[in-house]
Amino acid sequence: MSIAQVRQYMVEGDGDAAVALVKELIEKGTPAKDIMAGLTEEMGVLGQKFENFEVFLPDLMIAGDAFMQIMSVLKEHLVTASEGEAKTVIIGTVKGDYHDIGKNIVGIVLQANGFNVVDLGADVDPVAYLEAARKEKADVVGLSALMTTTMPGQEEFIKLVADAGDKGKYLVCVGGAPTSVEWAERIGADVWSFDAFECAAKLKKLLA
Repeated sequence: MSIAQVRQYMVEGDGDAAVALVKELIEKGTPAKDIMAGLTEEMGVLGQKFENFEVFLPDLMIAGDAFMQIMSVLKEHLVTASEGEAKTVIIGTVKGDYHDIGKNIVGIVLQANGFNVVDLGADVDPVAYLEAARKEKADVVGLSALMTTTMPGQEEFIKLVADAGDKGKYLVCVGGAPTSVEWAERIGADVWSFDAFECAAKLKKLLA
C-alpha cells in the first residue's frame, strides 16, 4: 500500500481502486500533499511520454479521468484556511491548445490554498482572458501552454494587456511543460513556476 500503487492505478485508469487506496493512506497518516505531489509527477511523466510518442491520447485521457476522480476525494484534505479576502485567479490553456490536465492540477492546488479560481477551459482566445480579468477583477491571469507551437499565445496575451492599458492591474503567470523561466522573462510575464505547488507559493507571497 503506497503512493506508487496509487500512481499505477491512475495510469491504468482504475479510479475506483486509486480512490479506495488514497482513503486508506490518508487514514493512516500519509499527507495529502505527498499523494498530490506523486500524482502530479506521474502526470508529468505521462505528458513527456506523450511528447515522445511513447503513449497516446487515449492513455492520457484515461489517466486524466482517474486523476480527477482521485482529486474529488483528495482536495478536501488539501484545503487550507485562507487569510483575508480570497484573491481571484483566471486560468486557462491558450488558443489552439487542448491539453488541460496540467491546468486542472494548478486550479485544484490554487483552490486548496484559498484562491478563488475561474477556469476558462482549454483553447482560450487572448481576448477572452482579458474580458474575464476585467469582469472578475482578477488578481492573476494564468496561461498554460503544453506545446511549443502554442507558447506564442502567452506572449500574444501579454502584448494585448499592454495595448489595452491593463498592464500592472494583475499578475500574468505562465506555465506548461515547454515553458521556462527564461521564456517568461523574455515575454514579460510576472510569474513562472515549475509546478502547481510552486505557483501557489509564489502567488501567495506576491499577493500578500
